[in-house]
Amino acid sequence: MNIADAPATSTREHPRQHATNGIVASRLMPPAGSSTQLVRSALLDTLARAHASQAVRIVLIRAAAGYGKTTLMQQYAAHCGAHGIDASWLRLHSANNDLERLLLDLDAVLPGQRSASSADAIIDHIAAHDRPLAILFDDFDTIHSASVLAFVQTLIDALPPGAMLIVATRATPGLGVGRLRARGALLDIQSAALRFTLAEAGEYVREKCGLALDDTKLAALHHGTEGWATALYLATLSLRTHPDPGAFVDAFSGAHAELADYFAEEVFARQNEACRAFLLDTCVLPHFPAALCDALTGRGDARERLDELERSCLFLEPLDDERTVYRYHRLFASYLRHCLRAAQPQREANMHALAAQWYLALKRPVPAIDHLLDAGEPQRALAEISRHARTLMGAGRIRLMMGWLERIDANLIAAQPEVGLTYAWVLLLNRRYGDAMRATQTLVGDANAALESQVLRAVLHALTGQMDACIASGASLLAELPDRATFAGYTLCNALAFSYVSVQRYDEARGVLSRALGRSREHPFAVTRTMAETIEGIIDLLQGRLGTALARLDTALAGARAEQRGAGAAGSEGIAGGYTSVDAARALALYERNELDALRRLLANTLPRARSAGTTDALIATHVLSARSAWLAGDVDQWLRLLAELEQSGRVIESGRSVSAAWLERARVATLEGRLEAAGQALEIAELDGAWAHTGYAWHATEIDCPVVVRARLDIARRRDGEAEAALRVALDAALGQQRYWRALKLRILLSLALAGRGAADAALDELTQALRIASHERFVRAFLDEGPALLALLARWSARGAQATRAAGVAPGFVAQLLEAAEVGASCEPVAAAHTLSARELEVLRMLSAGHRNRVIAEKLFVSELTVKAHLRKINAKLGAQNRTQAVAIGRELGVIG
Repeated sequence: MNIADAPATSTREHPRQHATNGIVASRLMPPAGSSTQLVRSALLDTLARAHASQAVRIVLIRAAAGYGKTTLMQQYAAHCGAHGIDASWLRLHSANNDLERLLLDLDAVLPGQRSASSADAIIDHIAAHDRPLAILFDDFDTIHSASVLAFVQTLIDALPPGAMLIVATRATPGLGVGRLRARGALLDIQSAALRFTLAEAGEYVREKCGLALDDTKLAALHHGTEGWATALYLATLSLRTHPDPGAFVDAFSGAHAELADYFAEEVFARQNEACRAFLLDTCVLPHFPAALCDALTGRGDARERLDELERSCLFLEPLDDERTVYRYHRLFASYLRHCLRAAQPQREANMHALAAQWYLALKRPVPAIDHLLDAGEPQRALAEISRHARTLMGAGRIRLMMGWLERIDANLIAAQPEVGLTYAWVLLLNRRYGDAMRATQTLVGDANAALESQVLRAVLHALTGQMDACIASGASLLAELPDRATFAGYTLCNALAFSYVSVQRYDEARGVLSRALGRSREHPFAVTRTMAETIEGIIDLLQGRLGTALARLDTALAGARAEQRGAGAAGSEGIAGGYTSVDAARALALYERNELDALRRLLANTLPRARSAGTTDALIATHVLSARSAWLAGDVDQWLRLLAELEQSGRVIESGRSVSAAWLERARVATLEGRLEAAGQALEIAELDGAWAHTGYAWHATEIDCPVVVRARLDIARRRDGEAEAALRVALDAALGQQRYWRALKLRILLSLALAGRGAADAALDELTQALRIASHERFVRAFLDEGPALLALLARWSARGAQATRAAGVAPGFVAQLLEAAEVGASCEPVAAAHTLSARELEVLRMLSAGHRNRVIAEKLFVSELTVKAHLRKINAKLGAQNRTQAVAIGRELGVIG
């Protein structure tokens, strides 16, 4: 160890280090940087801005062990050196609780010469410093001396303009933090800010550590570690040699050997006995208020313990602003449970049982059932599930219930027919169609099972696009059900009504919905009632009544939310929605209105739900609109990811329409970007799964973006206007005959473009007039904007006719001007063509690909690894919409970015 008072052999340069008795030299300077360190650019910018403001006197960097506090300070010290700012570093230790020792150490690191090292002399010297200054105190949690804390507070008050104190600590220090915050003199950087974002985790794992982890596993690793730097570092050490990185990520927990050692040495061992006991007693709880902790520990001091843990930054996260409910960091909680199992194997189950009893006493069955299952009491859990199944199903807790029932032995479920039928419905609504039918077959000897199995099959027909089959069996089944005020009865009504809508029998659909909604004053299943109201809104949308559709859907959602707020504890607790279909239909309406900000907010909540449960239309609408929103914002990578996800989901659930929808969107965008060869290829792939488009069914998610529309748009772009016109006229006649006026509007717009393309200017404007007459009163906007510059030019020509012609045509005043204005605003936000987003290095790689070079040769020419070349290739394919290197070269040549 390098000691400053050792014989004069040290070559380290530091002010007066050689004259300071007994100081460890490494404490007087920042630790050395590392090539694998991730530069925390955003946090460094925050620190630099705070320093430059001269208002912030102290930066408090407080978090548990391993969050990168020291690394951030080291990087800021380097920043100071590069920007002409004096930086004085001191890593504190317990001896610094002696004020004289602290003054001695501080004297060793401050710039300039002093004649004395008393508290006043040092304060005066710092106050007189005329250059920007950063004083960095690491490990401040070792300080508890009142005199030292008082000196530091005096130091903070005496700091001159341009000087700032930066303190890293594991615990909240006694420095009058509240007073400093109220004065605007404090910048408080806590663990939430220190966590690596997903992008930072990706850069660290892939670029710094050279590990080729795919997006899914990277996201899983980031989620599991919650961006905690030490956990990511320890995970990468194991990933370097692990034969199956994916399996390692899935299994990574606080019980991982290196991580467990870290927790044991750096965290758990540092706590007193009472604290350790509290942690072990409460670690089984996913989230907890103080009262629940008291129920488990029996000690009555939980509030004080939680306050202590929070002050100590001990991996405790508050879940509300009032700090009444908390959780532990996932990895820390799993480490604690590992310790508990090793020391007291039965205690974990006992604590879960106590927690279940506490929740049941409060009439909160959802967390109670969770804890009963964790306690190994499936019979009691089944009893609670059966007791609350009606409320939970009515509230749309489908995924929750599937998670429970999947954990219980199938024989136990089959022994209770009512629960067994509930399980079958849960499987069906989670797109587990085959499992749902098999579940009904195990319910032998139950009088309702056979009939309800037929109902399940009829609903299954509707969910899988067999609308005629649903109608054939559903109508008679509806009359046979003994008690229609059941989940099965209401769900069958919705399936039957949706099937009628799909075959354009709108009056019969409304009749079924009317009977379903009017059967009782108090509809017992909020989610099925909302679905019924949603189907009525979908009818309005298909028939071109956009304003009515949006109003009806908004009303349905408002009613659902009111029901949610007024529901009992069993149904309301933790509901994420259950109303995916109404949100997906609203998203389509909002998109047509061009209300893109509202659309993005809606999709952010709806897309995660649509991924795992709901109808095929909800799956398609949320993914396509989310992708389109990303494309409009210029995020081509996100557009590609969402469409790939939709395609994959479609293949998993065997929905050709979902697969086709993803490729139709690719073809649409390629056409608008002028990549006509790529558009043709995408359309051909879409039509491989395009049988759905020839059934005559009307599905709202694919009502507009269907093969006939996408092909007509492509034909117009290819100057095949005559072919497009012929196909559009046939499709338009069919749409008008079926009262599908939303589709008819889009077909008229494209027909006007086809007519204009072949020189029939007057006919084009007449066709456009009919489209505008309908659209202007319902406020359809995207139907026009989505056709790009050619349609906008035609609109401008139409607008030149003047106000009198507008009134004569029955078009709402100002509508065309609003369209042109919206197009002008959108033009300033148009996505950059994918090729233009290629970096210089990516263009270089693409050119080498076109020359026929393989990855190894490219790596040698660019002086990089083959792993880096592969990373470049992934980005190139994503940006160009290519499936392989051959397609990437072809698209690059078509766009003119390579020869």
